[in-house]
Amino acid sequence: MAVAFGPQIAAWRGEAPLVHVFWGQGVFLSVALILVYVDALYRRDQVTQQVILTLFQLYSMWVLVAIWRCAANAKPAWGVIARLLTIAWAANTMLVAGFLQLDLIFR
Repeated sequence: MAVAFGPQIAAWRGEAPLVHVFWGQGVFLSVALILVYVDALYRRDQVTQQVILTLFQLYSMWVLVAIWRCAANAKPAWGVIARLLTIAWAANTMLVAGFLQLDLIFR
């Protein structure tokens, strides 16, 4: 398991470079999940929307903790910026996912 998920384990422990975790595992993979959700939205596939929304919420919790932990090893200015962006990202994720979930419930 450590071989397959080595970068993710290192990120969770705060041992990975912040730039890789923030951009690679954070922004890039979040955008990929969002694109899959948008595709399901246009296809009106509510099951896929619910699955992706749930995965996005779980993934966001994981990656935000990983970014927070990895920020401790970055240069002080970048660490502070990453942590401030993490707070904003968490708030945005909660609001957007919450409203999307309500939309799915009431359709």
